[in-house]
Amino acid sequence: MRKTYGLVLAAGKGTRMKTDMPKCAYPILKKPMIEYIVEKLEKTTINETVVVVGHKKEILMDILGNRVQYAEQVEQLGTGHAALSAESILADKEGVTFILPGDMPLMEIKLTDKLLKAHDEMGNDLTVVSMVYDNPKSYGRIVRDKYGVISAIVEDKDCTGEQKAIKEVNSGVYVIDNQILFKILRSIPKNERKGEYYLTDIVSLMKHDYKIGSFVVRSAYQMMGVNDLYSVSIAERYLRDEINKNHMLNGVEMVSPNTITIGHNVLIEPGVTIYPNTTITGMSTIREGAVIGPNTEIHNGNIDEFAEIKHSLIYDSTVGAHTTVGPFAHLRNHAVIGDHNRVGNFVEVKNSTTGSGTKAAHLSYIGDAEVGSNVNFGCGSITVNYDGVKKHKTIIGDDVFIGCNVNMVAPLTVGDQVFIAAGSTVTENIPKGSLSIARNHQVNKADYYNNLIKPKPKPEK
Repeated sequence: MRKTYGLVLAAGKGTRMKTDMPKCAYPILKKPMIEYIVEKLEKTTINETVVVVGHKKEILMDILGNRVQYAEQVEQLGTGHAALSAESILADKEGVTFILPGDMPLMEIKLTDKLLKAHDEMGNDLTVVSMVYDNPKSYGRIVRDKYGVISAIVEDKDCTGEQKAIKEVNSGVYVIDNQILFKILRSIPKNERKGEYYLTDIVSLMKHDYKIGSFVVRSAYQMMGVNDLYSVSIAERYLRDEINKNHMLNGVEMVSPNTITIGHNVLIEPGVTIYPNTTITGMSTIREGAVIGPNTEIHNGNIDEFAEIKHSLIYDSTVGAHTTVGPFAHLRNHAVIGDHNRVGNFVEVKNSTTGSGTKAAHLSYIGDAEVGSNVNFGCGSITVNYDGVKKHKTIIGDDVFIGCNVNMVAPLTVGDQVFIAAGSTVTENIPKGSLSIARNHQVNKADYYNNLIKPKPKPEK
C-alpha cells in the first residue's frame, strides 16, 4: 500500500456550539473531540497526520502537541480553502491523502483502514465516502449519472427539489491521490452564494479525467458530525453504549449501564462491579474486584484490587487495595490512599499520602500531609495546612491516635505511637510515644444562667 497521509480539517469556530473555543476542542465524555480522531488515526495505517487549525489554534495545538503537523487557515473561506492550507506540507509528497472533518469522533479504526484499502483495490483517484439517511436534511446530496457514477456533490441549500429527495449523502470524508489533490483544489471556484470554496466541488472537477469511486458506510452513526450541543449528547450516547458494551463483554458487571459513563481511555479489569449513576473518565484504571458506585465520579483515578468507592468524588488520585471510600468522600490533587484504609463520610483528602490500615471515618480534612500506617483520625480532626499565604506540610508517623476535633497546625511533625487528646490545637512537633494535650483550662461559672441570662420578674404595678 502506498504511503498515506491524514488531513483533519479543524479550523472552524463552532458557532452553533455557543462557545468561544474551537469546535474540535469541545469535550465529549471529558475528552476533546479532536483527540478521539487523532488517537484513532495513530492506530491506523496512516503514516503522518496534518491538522488544519484556525480559530484559537493554540488551544488545539496545546491539546495535540507534537503528535501531528499543523497547517493554518488564517481566513475562514470554506472546506476547499482549508484543505488547500496544507499544500506546503503535503503537495510534494507521493501517496494518498485521507481527508476528514475534525468534528467526527465516532469513526472507527477498522473503517478507516477498510476505506484506504478499498481505494487502492478499486484503483480510484478519488473515493467519496457516503451514507444513506431517510431524512437527509442539511447534508450534501450525492448525485449520480445514469450509469451510477458520482457526478457531483450538491450542498443542501443549493439542491433542486429533485435533488433534495436523494437519500445518499456526503460524509465529508474523502480518499484522494495526493498529487491530484492540490492541483484540483486550486481549480475550485468560489461559491457565489456563500463566498467560500467548497471541497465538494472536487467531484465535478474530476469526473471527466479521473476515476471517481464511492464507499457507502452502513453504520452511518460513525460518520456523524458534531455541530451543536444536542449532537454532542448524541455522540456521547453512541460512545457510552459502545464502551460499556465492550467492558461488559470483557467481564465487568454494570448495574443499569444506561446510567453509567465510562471514558474512552479508561482501563477496567474483569471482575469489577459498577453501580448506577457512576462516571469514570480520563486515564483511570480500575483493578479486579473493585466495587464502584453508586453515585460516584472518578477522573484520572487509580483504584486497586477490591477497593470499594461509593457516593464519592475522586480526581487525580489513587486508592489502595481493600480500601473503602465514602459515602460522600472527596479525594483530589494527587491523594494516594494506602491499602486497607477507610476514608469515610464527609472526609476530604488533598495532596496527601497514607500508609496501610489508616482510618478517617468521618468529618475530617487531610491536606498536604504524609500520614503513616495504622493512624486513626477522630471525628472532626483536621490538618491546618494554609496560613493565608502558603501551604505547609504535616507529617504523621505510624500507630498514631488522633482524638476528635483536633487541629494540627502545619508545619508539624507527629512521631510514631503518639496520642493526641480530643479538642487539642497542636502547634508544636510531638515526639515519639507521647500524649499531647493542647487545650485551654476549663472554667465553669456557677449560676451563670440564673445570674445573667434568666429574665428577672417584672415589678408589679
